[in-house]
Order: sequence, then C-alpha cells, then structure tokens
Amino acid sequence: MKLIIIIPDGMCDIRYEELGGRSPAEAAETPGMDEMLMNGAVGLAKTMHDGLPLGSLVGIMGILGYYPPEYVPRGRSIFEAYTLGIQMEPNDLITRCNIVRVNSKDILEDFTAGQINEADAAAYLQSVDIPDTFELQHDLSYRNVLIYRNCPLDESLLELYEPHENMGGSIHEIMPKYQGSAYLPFVEMILNSRKNDLMLWPWGAGRIRSFPPMKYQSLTITALSFLYGMATLLGGRAVIPKGATGYRGSNLRGKLAAALENLDHLDVCLIHCNAPDEEAHVHNVRGKVESIEQIDAQIIAPLLKHFKTYDEPSRIVLLPDHYTVCATGKHLPDLVPYITYGSGIESNHGLVKYSEQEIIKLRPPILESHKLIETHLGLNAG
Repeated sequence: MKLIIIIPDGMCDIRYEELGGRSPAEAAETPGMDEMLMNGAVGLAKTMHDGLPLGSLVGIMGILGYYPPEYVPRGRSIFEAYTLGIQMEPNDLITRCNIVRVNSKDILEDFTAGQINEADAAAYLQSVDIPDTFELQHDLSYRNVLIYRNCPLDESLLELYEPHENMGGSIHEIMPKYQGSAYLPFVEMILNSRKNDLMLWPWGAGRIRSFPPMKYQSLTITALSFLYGMATLLGGRAVIPKGATGYRGSNLRGKLAAALENLDHLDVCLIHCNAPDEEAHVHNVRGKVESIEQIDAQIIAPLLKHFKTYDEPSRIVLLPDHYTVCATGKHLPDLVPYITYGSGIESNHGLVKYSEQEIIKLRPPILESHKLIETHLGLNAG
C-alpha cells in the first residue's frame, strides 16, 4: 500500500459573512478535493493534545506516527537547527527567532515582517548586534534560529510567546519571562534589535534529543526547515523543492513532481502546504481561499488524475494538521475533519463538498493522529 498524506496547514476554519456564510474551504473552488470527498470516507482526527502547544509541531509529529505527549520536544527549533547543520549539545537551548514587524505604538503587527524577502532580511540582520550570549543563524525569509550555548535555565520555567498567536497585542505584555519575571538577556536582545519597525522575536525553545526511527520508508515534501529536520531526524527523507516558500504562489507543482518521482520507493509520502496557515495568521480570509484553491489545482487534482492509471494499491489522505482561524489569527484544539480516498475505501457519507461543520455533523469515526499511518500500512504504532 502506498500512502500519500496531503497537509493543507491550518486549512480548517470557521464561517465568515464575507464568504457568504462559508468557511474558506467551503468557499474555495476545489474540484479535486470534491472528487476525493464524493468517492472517499470522512473522519475526525485528534491532532492536538492538552498541555502541548497548538500548532504544526504537535500536529505533524503525530501524523508521522509519534504519540505527541511522549515524543514532542518543547520547541520546533531543534529541527530547524538540524536542517541548517548547527551543531547542538544537550546543554544548548535552541529557539526559533522571527523577524517581526512592530508599529510605533509597540503593537506586534506581523509575525513574518510582511513575508520579508531574503534581501531585506539580510540587510536587517546585518544591522543588528547580537549579544555574545547568543548565536543567530538565518534560515529563510523571517525565520532564524537562535542558539544559547550552555544555557543554565530550566526551559520548563521559561515563557517565550509565539508571535503568530499574539498579533495585534502589545509586545510589552509578551516579553520573555523566567520563573514569572522578565528574563533580561532575551528582553534586552529583543529591544536592542529594533530597527525602525523590525525586531527579533525568540520562541519555541528546546534542546536536542533522540527519537526512535520510523518503521516505514517515508518522504516529507515541504518548504519549512523544521519539517525537513523533523522528518530526517526521525529516520525519513525530506525534500524542499526549489521555489517552495510556504506562502501563496509557492512551487506546489514542484512538490507534486517530487512526490511522483519518488513514490515507487516509498511507503508514505507527506506533502505539506503551509500557505493557508500563513494567510489565516494575518487575517486574510480571501488569501486563505486562494491558497486552498492553489493546493487543489496544483497538487490534489493532478494527483488524482495520476492515480487513475497507477497500478499499486494506494490511498490519499487529506488531513489539515489543525484549525487556524482568520478572525483571530490563532490555532484551535478542535478535532480536524479529514478525507481518505483510494484502494479499499468506501464512502461513509452523502456530502459533495468538503465542509468542516457538515463533516462534524455526521459524527464520523475519530482517529488519533499517531495511528493514521499504522492504520493504513498495518503497522504497530511507534
């Protein structure tokens, strides 16, 4: 059995008056997704867990077969650092460090600094003096990794606030804290990094650890370094196609091509598409609709066409990793509606178009995310 898992990151959402009382996925023109739905089964997936951060780190690690409460590190940063080739020791604390945009009233306006391009990011970073306590390495666009060597802190007592969950609020309310008080090394670095409307923002702290290897041959296709690092640290392979950005207009065709080129040698192929999440975090409802339509037109519909002539037993699962709500820019812990299509799958509903609320009304089976792959490949959970 070949299993392809398509993750439209943060696709699930609520309904909006400006979309005629529809969610972005309901409003989008998605003939590929509709074909999957009408000829497939629906379910609800538990991708989020109490006590863990709401987001892709937890969602996708579970989808890859790892029970999140047992295996998820405190932050995604160790995976990004691994991708960038940063040497990490157990005593080093690693954080993601965004370039963010802050207005004159100290309001966090954009966690991506307006999806800053490489040239502007490089110019900004060259203007910033990083204290000797830290090392900063650039990744892509607004994304960087910050390393605190031989960090003496207990990271469970360190509060670093996720910028994408706090847009529209004052930066002074979300400054780093340790044991409940301002942690000056981080606070001073943030404040001193301010150049006009740009600023560095550390979050997602973690330390390197080991993981049991996957029990199957996998390939993860993504634009994000943290997913590349996660997949490879777990013993799989990963690809970041040229031109893949994680935004609208990303090279989605390159992602599909990478999947089809490698499929014969895989058990599982995960195709991650980040743009719906990015658009929701910046409250762009129509941008989210467009991002879903691009995924459908450039990945889902052509993939279904390919599988009509594919000889091996195969299944496709369309599984958003979590809700991201345009109205608030935040993630939700809700169960995620998903679609399964392919060999041996029979329809269990009468729907003709993907709809979060209509799938929920059906009360379909609930699947723990870490059991998804084993369910389809007949393996024991990792």
